[in-house]
Amino acid sequence: MNYRVFGKTGIRVSDLILGTWYLPNSGTKVKPQVDRETSLKLIKKAYDLGINFFDTADVYRGVYDRDNMKGNFKTVGLSERILGEALKGYDRESFVISTKVMGRTGPLENDQGLNRKHVRSAITKSLERLQMDYVDFYLMHAPDGVTGKYESAKTMNMLIDEGKILHYGLSNFKSHEITEYLSLHGVERPLFIQDEFNLINREQESRNIAVAEKNGMASMIYSPLAQGVLAGRYLTKKKDKSRSVYEKNFSANKMAEQNVENLEKLRQVAKDLGATMSHVALAWLIGKGRSIFPIIGSTNLEQLEENVKASDLRLSADIMKELDSAF
Repeated sequence: MNYRVFGKTGIRVSDLILGTWYLPNSGTKVKPQVDRETSLKLIKKAYDLGINFFDTADVYRGVYDRDNMKGNFKTVGLSERILGEALKGYDRESFVISTKVMGRTGPLENDQGLNRKHVRSAITKSLERLQMDYVDFYLMHAPDGVTGKYESAKTMNMLIDEGKILHYGLSNFKSHEITEYLSLHGVERPLFIQDEFNLINREQESRNIAVAEKNGMASMIYSPLAQGVLAGRYLTKKKDKSRSVYEKNFSANKMAEQNVENLEKLRQVAKDLGATMSHVALAWLIGKGRSIFPIIGSTNLEQLEENVKASDLRLSADIMKELDSAF
């Protein structure tokens, strides 16, 4: 595993981040359920393989259960609980944690948003679930549409002063909103973003990623493999317990059909390099900027061990151009 400095924070993190949005599933399509034991083994294995950066959020439940989510908060924060349990006993200074705040976590009026009341309550509960004294990186999960930028930034600064977080960032914000946060005076500004970006979905390349690169911010990238499409999973039609089986809004098959020709080019590039499609897609992301870190999700140990190998692959300028042209 290779390590790089995470933007302006000065903190060294692994090339790849392990995400906990979707954990191993032992349930069914009708009733998904987190496979707790496999999840614990997977997180520990990621640590053993050199991943020192783990991403989660207070609203992550570890499985897709959209039909049963409304008004049901029993499993809110389950990903944080499992992550905390898995890492308990390891040297806290040997790994980095990011979590998020904004989404609804309970039935009360202020159980959501970026207002100070909710954020202060949310970080306390996140730390309890994680069984930690602080989180390294805290993200505003999305704009709430009502809390002022200075006010939300000031709240983050308060948490920094209290030692509950080290740095904060922005996820799913528009590029002009990121720029506005960077223009604030009298407060510490956000140092990183988290957004979707991959070979198929390059919308943020000229927007948020460009703003981040220009301002020395790190970029955490979710869905780096387009939920398995760039791994070639849907070229073979092999889904197993992939997300498409459990998520009715999943569009991977449609995406694959629209991009079959490009995916075949990616497959050929990978074959020529003696690598997998996943390796190349992840390496392409890492090569797109100075401080871009893909968040990988795994549902089994084999998948995790395979994806981690992407850290050792660096693409030449010619291959980067070939992929840029293909997609």
